[in-house]
Amino acid sequence: MSDARSTLPVAHDDADSLLRLVADSVPAMMAYYALDLKCRFANRRYAEANGFTVDTILGLTVRQVIGEEAWRHIEPHVMRVQAGQAVRYVREQVMPGGETGAIEVNLIPHFSDTGEQTGAFVLINEITRQWRAERALRESETRMRKFVQASNEGIVFHRDGLVTDVNEALLRMGGYDMADMAGRSVLEFVPAEWRPTIIDRIRGQSEEPYEAEMLLKRGERLPVELAGKAMPYDGENHRMVIVRDITFRKQARERMEFLALHDALTQLPNRLYLDEYMERTLALARRQHNAVALFFIDLDDFKQINDTLGHQAGDEVLRETAQRLRAAVRESDLVARLGGDEFLVVLTNIESARDTERIANSVLAAMQPPVLLKRRLVTALPSIGIAMYPEHGDSMDALIRGADAAMYQAKQAGGNRHAFWLAS
Repeated sequence: MSDARSTLPVAHDDADSLLRLVADSVPAMMAYYALDLKCRFANRRYAEANGFTVDTILGLTVRQVIGEEAWRHIEPHVMRVQAGQAVRYVREQVMPGGETGAIEVNLIPHFSDTGEQTGAFVLINEITRQWRAERALRESETRMRKFVQASNEGIVFHRDGLVTDVNEALLRMGGYDMADMAGRSVLEFVPAEWRPTIIDRIRGQSEEPYEAEMLLKRGERLPVELAGKAMPYDGENHRMVIVRDITFRKQARERMEFLALHDALTQLPNRLYLDEYMERTLALARRQHNAVALFFIDLDDFKQINDTLGHQAGDEVLRETAQRLRAAVRESDLVARLGGDEFLVVLTNIESARDTERIANSVLAAMQPPVLLKRRLVTALPSIGIAMYPEHGDSMDALIRGADAAMYQAKQAGGNRHAFWLAS
C-alpha cells in the first residue's frame, strides 16, 4: 500500500483508512494504474475478481492482472486513456457463475496539479441484468420486424384525409369491413386525443414513423406505429399509411421501464424508485405538515438459511417476505427492497406513533408463520427499526440512518420485534 499512498492524493493514515473503507463499500470495482500500467490501488471487489488480494495486486501490470486474452481486447482502450482520453465501453465476459454477462468499464485519465498525466482510474460496474434485458428487447424487436416483413402489413390509402382504400391486413387488424371504412375520415379511426397529431402529420407530409393508437371496431384501442408516404394511386395523388401493431414492442418497453425501477427477484420497488418516491413524499409532507414513518426491516438469521438450505431457498424466503409485507401494510404504503434481506416500508398519512406501532405489529404478526422450504419449516423473523419524519430527520438519508440504527437496537434486544430510533 505504500506505493499507492505515494501516488494517490491521500495525505494521512486516517484518510487512507477512509479511502479503503469507501472503496471496499461501493458495489463497483475500482483500481488506479500509473502510466507504467502498474496497479497502485485496487478495492477488494476489483482485486478478488481478478484472483488477487488488495495487497498482492499492487505493482502488477494491467496485462498481468487481467491475462493475455482480456488484454488483447482492451489494449486499444488502454492506449487511448494513456493518450489522455476518457474511455467508456461495454464488454461481454464469462461471469463467476459460468454464464455470459456484461460489464461497463470507465477509464478516466488522472492529471497532476501541473497538468501532467500520472495515471488512470478504472471503474467497472456489472450491468448483466440491463445488458440481457436490452439484448432481449433487441431480439424481440428483430423477431417482430421479421414477422411484419413476412406477413402483410396494414395499409390504408387516403386523399385529403378521406379513406379511399385499405388492404385485408388492416381490415383484419381493426375488425372492419371495407364498407365500414371507405369514404370516411381517417380521424374516425383514432382516439380523440391522437387526432391533433394525425392532422399535423397529414399537413406536414411527414414520412417519419410515429406511434399512435387505432380504434378497433369492437371499441378497444390498439397501439400502432404509423408511417405515411405520398404516392400516386389510381391515377391520383394519395397518401399511403403503413399501420403496424406495436403491442409487443410497447409491452417490452414497459417491461424494461418496470425492471429499471423494481427488484427482479421480489418485484418490489428498488432503491432508485425509493429515491424518487421519498423525494415526492417528503416534499408533500413538508407542505401539508404530515408525518411519515420509515421501517428498516432485516431478517434475523437469514444467513443461516442461505448457508444451510442454499441460495434458492433464500430467494424463496425473500419472495415470501415481500408478499407478506405487502399484505401486512396499507394499500397506500410503499414496500421496497434495498438488497439482500433488507426491506424498507414507507408509511404516509400517519396520525400518531400509535398508528405506526400498530402497522409494525401487523408486519411482525404476518412474519410469524414459518415458510415451507424443501419439506422443512423455516422461520424468517424480522427486526424492525422505525424512524419518523419530522422527529428523527427531514431527509431520506437521515431517516434511513435512524431506522437502520433502530433496527440494530431491535436485534440487540433479541430480534423479532420493532424499535423506534433512540438517538442515545
